Amino acid sequence: MKLKVHMSPVGSGLTVDDTIDLYCGDGEQILQWVGYTVCARLAYKRGEVHGRYVPQSVTNKDGQPQDIDIVINEIFGDGDEVYVEYSSGPMPYRVRWEGRPRTPPFKWGEDGEVLPPHDTWLHELDLKAEGLGALVDPDLVRADPSILDKDLAKTKEQLVQYAGALQMMFYNQSAEGASSGEQLGQITLPQFRGIMTSAKVVTPRFPPEKMDEIFTSVATSPQTLARKVDNKSGVSTFDLLDFMVGVIHVAYHRFAAEHPSQAYQQLSYKVMRLFKECFAMHTFPDLAKKLSKFEPATQNPAAALLLKRGRKLVEQTLDSCQLKRVRSSTVKVDLRWLCTHLQRWSLLGRDFNLQELAVIATFAKQTTSDPEHFALHPQPLEYNYNDFERLLLGIAWHIYVTKKKGEAFEEFLGETLDGIFKKAGVLVEVAKDKQDGEV
Repeated sequence: MKLKVHMSPVGSGLTVDDTIDLYCGDGEQILQWVGYTVCARLAYKRGEVHGRYVPQSVTNKDGQPQDIDIVINEIFGDGDEVYVEYSSGPMPYRVRWEGRPRTPPFKWGEDGEVLPPHDTWLHELDLKAEGLGALVDPDLVRADPSILDKDLAKTKEQLVQYAGALQMMFYNQSAEGASSGEQLGQITLPQFRGIMTSAKVVTPRFPPEKMDEIFTSVATSPQTLARKVDNKSGVSTFDLLDFMVGVIHVAYHRFAAEHPSQAYQQLSYKVMRLFKECFAMHTFPDLAKKLSKFEPATQNPAAALLLKRGRKLVEQTLDSCQLKRVRSSTVKVDLRWLCTHLQRWSLLGRDFNLQELAVIATFAKQTTSDPEHFALHPQPLEYNYNDFERLLLGIAWHIYVTKKKGEAFEEFLGETLDGIFKKAGVLVEVAKDKQDGEV
């Protein structure tokens, strides 16, 4: 296979200053090789010494940096265009790709290395740096300057308390109107407006046009733009952090529209009112109702026994879905990539759509149907063996209920798993001899 690699100085916005045709054989190399090879070719082409140019990212044609440990032919085909950002070094691959682990503080305890909690980013979130200090009533600050930090701290406590629910709301909404699994994990302006409308945030005094204004102001703020440059994500969509910041802005402006005589109230109080009066009253019950429908599947002893017996095949099926890459200690597959396999297995698009899959995926990641007790996940779209087993259980139950199957659920679950295992190539039927005793 051959790739057309466009070379771009890092920080230039993918401005192309050279193009190199790279022959990759069968494409079994990892993406790191692409970056190093074309940088060496570029140096040779320009008469520079080897090592003059250092790769910083391998990016697809949509501008998204790719995981450099993935095998080329897993995500690129013959003739595809690829961008490689480069610099003079000295460190390679400084540009972050989605899901890239951050280097944790180096600490050791009695049981070995001590890793920071996965929600450290949220606890360390600086709301003042995000420009949210401007939403604290200035009269309160003049009366007591310390109120600014205190109010922002209380506001962050609200985010932490509802972080798991906000995360699942966000990822469920990202499926609304989506045409492919690749669109999961980011929301657009119409999706942002939709989630606020369904939560009854929109009122005659606070029309949907305000959602558009808030989305645009947050998406184009200096703080957001700085993050987008670092993460290489689009400015026309929200990630989870953008969404949380947007929720705070919505709480502030909605309270001002609905209670103009009480503008003096603290920002944390306004955020609390939004959660209690809108999300807890409308969004959470709706999601809880959808998730509660899966409870009979989890309480079926025969189904649990069947899953236990087929655990090895479940693990092998997830293994078969993993992108070829350098070996890691834990197998995790992104839901967006799993969507491709769910389509190959004739499930997604036939037995359920992306919106229904989002609910099933939420069931797989959360052990409770109460959104107020949802756990915040470090990588909500990554599925390990346990998550995947629960996902398959949820898929089988959804089909069983919607198609109104007549047999016992454990029988249907067995048939469903059997079909998936065969299509994934982990269960092969052994042909019987035509005659007894034939060898």
